[in-house]
Amino acid sequence: MLSEVFASVLKEECGKQNSVIVPIPMNAVKLKERTFPQVDRLLDAASIPYTHCLGKNEVGLGEKSKSERMALQDVFWWNGQAVPEKILLFDDLYTTGSTMRLAAKVLKEKGAKEIKILALIRA
Repeated sequence: MLSEVFASVLKEECGKQNSVIVPIPMNAVKLKERTFPQVDRLLDAASIPYTHCLGKNEVGLGEKSKSERMALQDVFWWNGQAVPEKILLFDDLYTTGSTMRLAAKVLKEKGAKEIKILALIRA
């Protein structure tokens, strides 16, 4: 699996953090198409514990321009899980930062005090 290629790097980087890892979720439609949550599998391959605090609405960011992404709201929703005070928000791909910004906004509104971000790839 490709996720195993990145496991040691992820384990090292996440191990430096004193935060709860919160992966960016997939929406239900995309998950059904892909059949697995790639962000979760990356963390699993590195044996990194994580918690899901967010759900994602059926908004595809990949097809949107930078300005369209920046204008989006309500992409993520709180799923009712306890929100840790210190979070490392993790995603596989960082393009414009909109995904991280929108996810962090929801987590801050629900009580997170400190949010750091980590992405595997910067595009």
